Amino acid sequence: MERNVHFETAGLQDIVVHLAWAQLEIFADDVDKIQVLAAGDENSVTDLRVGTKDKVLLVEQPQYGLSLNLMESRWMQVCIRVPRSWAHEIHANTISGMLSARGLKGSAIVLDTISADLRALRLSGKEIGLKTISGDVRGESLEADTLSVRSVSGLLKMEDCKAKNLKGSSVSGEQTYGLSAPFQRVDINAVSGDVALAAPMATVNVSMRSISGRVRTEGVTITEAEDVPAVRVTAVSANLALIAIKE
Repeated sequence: MERNVHFETAGLQDIVVHLAWAQLEIFADDVDKIQVLAAGDENSVTDLRVGTKDKVLLVEQPQYGLSLNLMESRWMQVCIRVPRSWAHEIHANTISGMLSARGLKGSAIVLDTISADLRALRLSGKEIGLKTISGDVRGESLEADTLSVRSVSGLLKMEDCKAKNLKGSSVSGEQTYGLSAPFQRVDINAVSGDVALAAPMATVNVSMRSISGRVRTEGVTITEAEDVPAVRVTAVSANLALIAIKE
């Protein structure tokens, strides 16, 4: 079964998605209205709530946040096409379905999953937040004033990103960050997952500490001056690496 509905963007300030187990793909396209397309079994598609209220477009499964029986035979995929002119907020949450986002622009883009992978490609905004519990997070060509990435046990891998401020956190997942433009500050926390940061930098105010892991810097001059980019990394048993690259 399929549903295909469209919404004018005039008057809307936020797109909010809450899915309990369905897969979600949200991307910018050459359209003049927001399109929500759902495909799946009849009960799942019929139960999906799609509508606008208080300047918000809400796409929500009634099971979101409730106790789920994931062994039931059901499936649904939700696809949201957003006009390229969209410049407001986007908030999307999934519990056990993969989340994929690409080409989006907004004042704030916040994406999180519980036990599924998260993919983000070519996103830009004042604030971008990516979060997962046990799934991997992979981002490429992200641009933001503040980029926040968090995981508990999933892999965090950011490539070709631009951020004035980068915040990263993981318990046991590895963290790899590749910045392609100068930054102002980086704050990363880890427990047992290794951390690697590569960025165009020369002189940096650095504090990197790991209780039992190795700490390595390559191609950077470390200073205590306050008028240079700052890097703060703390870990328990993770290996830490800071690598300078050419811009």
